[in-house]
Amino acid sequence: MPGTLPHAFLPTPVLPGGVPLLGHALRLARRPLHFVEELRDHGEVVVFRIGTRPAYMVSTGELLKDILITHQSKFEKGGSLFDQARKLLGNGLAASNGELHLRQRRLSQPAFHHSRMAIYARAAIDSVAAVSGSWRDGQVLDLGRDLNGMTMEILARTLFSGLTPEAAAEIRRTLPALVAGVGRRAFLPVDFVHRLPLPVNQREAADLRRLYEVVDGIIADYRAGELDQDDLLSMLMLARDEQTGEGMTTHQIHDEIRSMMVAGTETSATLLLWAFHVLSSRPDVERRVHAELDQVLAGRPVAYTDLPRLEYLGRVIQELLRMYPTGWILTRRTTAEVSLGGHRIPEGADVFFSPYALHRDPAVFPDPDRFDPDRWLPERAGSIPRHAFLPFGAGVRKCIGESLAYAEITIALAALAGRWRLRSVTDHPARAVARSTLRPKESLMRVEARQPVEARHPERTAP
Repeated sequence: MPGTLPHAFLPTPVLPGGVPLLGHALRLARRPLHFVEELRDHGEVVVFRIGTRPAYMVSTGELLKDILITHQSKFEKGGSLFDQARKLLGNGLAASNGELHLRQRRLSQPAFHHSRMAIYARAAIDSVAAVSGSWRDGQVLDLGRDLNGMTMEILARTLFSGLTPEAAAEIRRTLPALVAGVGRRAFLPVDFVHRLPLPVNQREAADLRRLYEVVDGIIADYRAGELDQDDLLSMLMLARDEQTGEGMTTHQIHDEIRSMMVAGTETSATLLLWAFHVLSSRPDVERRVHAELDQVLAGRPVAYTDLPRLEYLGRVIQELLRMYPTGWILTRRTTAEVSLGGHRIPEGADVFFSPYALHRDPAVFPDPDRFDPDRWLPERAGSIPRHAFLPFGAGVRKCIGESLAYAEITIALAALAGRWRLRSVTDHPARAVARSTLRPKESLMRVEARQPVEARHPERTAP
C-alpha cells in the first residue's frame, strides 16, 4: 500500500554525473527542461543532488496522487523552491502548511465562490478592452510588458479596487524581478552567495522592502476608509472563521496579498504570451480560434456568459496549460519516512515533481511536443489518467483561484485574438526560459488588425 513502510524497499535509481559540492545543480540550471525530462526517463522515482543534499524526483501521476492527495499530510510545502519563495510569498495560501493553511483556505474560499466570478469577469473585460484599444495596426510592441500591465490592472480591480496608480506602478516594477530571483536562488545551492553585498542581492532586498511597504499601505488605506469595497481584499479582511469567530491578522492578510499578486499576474500573463506565440506559428489553430469567435460573438465584445460556448478556445487553453505550465517544477518536503512506489523516502527529504515533464510524457500524451487542442475532446481526453495533468495542482493544495484564472485567460484571449493577430518578429520559434516560471524568451510581437471572417463552426477533427 502506498505510504506504508514495507520490510524491503526497492532500489532507487541514482542519476549519474553529479559534481562535488554542486551535485546536479549546474545541469539543472543550464538545461532545466532537458534535465527534468531526463530524470523522468530514468524511472518513476530518481535520486539526484542539489549541492550536497540528495533530492527525489517523482514522475508519474499515480505517485503524485499519493503525494498530493492520499498522503498529503506527509508532504508539506517545502524544499529549495518554496524555502526561497516564502521570502516573497510569506505564509500565504501558496506556501503555508498544516492547520494554518486549512484555516486560511476556509477564510479565503468565499472570495472565490462561483457567484463572484461574473463580478471579477467584468473587471477583466474592461481591463482587456483598455489594452486592446491602445494597440495600433503594424505596431511592434513588447507583448509581455503589455500583458503584465493588463493582468496587474485586472488584479487591481478585483483584489483591491482602491489601489492607487503609484502603488500599481511600484508593484509592476518590483514583482517580476522578485519572482525571477526566487528561481535563481533556489537552484544555486551556494547560499552564502545570496548574502553577499552584490548589486543583484541589494536590488532584490530593496525591491522586497518596497513591496512590503506598498502592501502595508494598501491595508492601512482599507482600514482607514470604507472596509467593504466589494473586492477580494475586502472579503479577506471581513472574513471570520465559523469555528472560532476570528478573522485574519494584519500579517496574514499581508502574506495573502503578496501570494495573490504573484498568482494573479505572472502566471496569467505568461500563459497568454505563450498563446500568441502559438497562434502566430500555427495558422491552422489560429483559423479555428477565429472561426469560433466569429460564430459565438458575431463581432460583439466577449461576455462572461459566452465562456461555456467557446469550446475550441477552451481546448486551446488546456493544451497551453499542458505544454507550458507556468509552475514547471514544484517541491515538497517529507514530514515522516514514507514509501513511494516501494521506494524509501526519508523524513526531511526534498521531493521534486515537474508538471512540464509529466505533461510531456509520451506514454500518456502521444506526440507530446505537438500542440494539439483536440486531444482534449471528450472522446480523447477520457484516456488521460486523472493525475497526469496538474496545471493547478490537486487535493487540498489545489489552486483556489483556478476558476478565476480560467475565466481571466479565456476572456483576454477571446477579446484580443478576436480583434488582433500578433506575429513574431523573429524567424525562429519562441524559446522557453525556465526559471521561477516557464516563459517565452521572445516578447516582441507585431500587431495586425483583424477583420472578422464569415462565421462557421470549428471543425472537430485534429489538424
